Amino acid sequence: MKKLNFILLVMVMLFTFTGTAFANQRVTTGTYTHSGGNLQVNYFAYDSHVHGFLTVNIYKVTASGDVFITSFNEEGGRPGHDIHQGSWSLGNQPAGTYKYVATVPDAWMGPSIWFS
Repeated sequence: MKKLNFILLVMVMLFTFTGTAFANQRVTTGTYTHSGGNLQVNYFAYDSHVHGFLTVNIYKVTASGDVFITSFNEEGGRPGHDIHQGSWSLGNQPAGTYKYVATVPDAWMGPSIWFS
């Protein structure tokens, strides 16, 4: 009976921690005026040893509203993989204004997102 109570306690703690980790998210946005051609999104974040995901959604800003282009994410919080950096190619894109919306757990440092 003690073992069952211990297992139940661990499960409750696990679900509580998981709910808390995902409830505290931070959203960052930014725009870039692109002259046309190849477009790339670069990113950098530090996960502070907290599990979660860096999620980046890319949109083209138009007069009738934002048009979704693509999204990507990267998992954090795994031992030895606390710095997240890289780039995501969007290929050949027409001239215009592009916007990113990045979401990370509150405990993470960053993200730093820029287009090139």
